Amino acid sequence: MKSWRLIPLETRNGCWNMALDEAILEAVIQQKSPNTLRFYKWNPSTASIGRNQSLNREIDMDFTIKKGFNIVRRITGGGAVFHDCNGEITYSITCPIKFLEELHAYKVIEQFEIITQGIIEGLKIYGLTPEKGIIHCPALFLGGKKFSGNAQVRKKGHVLQHGTILLEIDPDLMYSVLKAPPNVSKFRIVQSVRAKCIGIKEFLNDFDEKRFIETLIQGFEKTLKIKLRKSTFTEFELKLAKDLVENKYKKKWWLTKFE
Repeated sequence: MKSWRLIPLETRNGCWNMALDEAILEAVIQQKSPNTLRFYKWNPSTASIGRNQSLNREIDMDFTIKKGFNIVRRITGGGAVFHDCNGEITYSITCPIKFLEELHAYKVIEQFEIITQGIIEGLKIYGLTPEKGIIHCPALFLGGKKFSGNAQVRKKGHVLQHGTILLEIDPDLMYSVLKAPPNVSKFRIVQSVRAKCIGIKEFLNDFDEKRFIETLIQGFEKTLKIKLRKSTFTEFELKLAKDLVENKYKKKWWLTKFE
């Protein structure tokens, strides 16, 4: 059973969260860090857009800035996401693609799904039965409603996959930050989100964050056939992340590159 690094749940702002994920990817590629599972939250709440998206098409800038929320561009694909500081836990996994192939996950979708299977196995401990599906990106569902969306970037034979785990959802706030699709009213999109998305707290009595994370850890260990050992960031990762924050994620050129 292979040993991986676990970076326990922590809270950071949008730029730092994305910079740390990218720094871990680079460190794993350079074999300066082991394969890594990380959990994190966002403070302040943050709007993130996929690497190929237009900022102005996806985000209501006036509202988002007025509320004091962060706005970041990810290096992963996928669509725009609102990360509520109180309503979400995010995970990220970084490892060689070859590792996933050794688990018989050869296609891209299979590699998405073997990682998200860790979440499924964790929630099974609570007696829940999540289902896999796709809405714009590989997603997870409870009771037919989406609670997790996921995105990847691939670089030099390695993969970084991160994704949301919705605890609770405020569709009206979400679509005050995110723009509705063309020719769709805010009222209509909010109603659609209410019908199609859900936070897992609706299925769990007396939600306990610490226990929830522990069950997710168990789920990932079972699925990936690994042993997770708590650790922290290396000096290399922290230095690289700081540089990425200052020279990439905070910079207008990165955020508005498709305007």
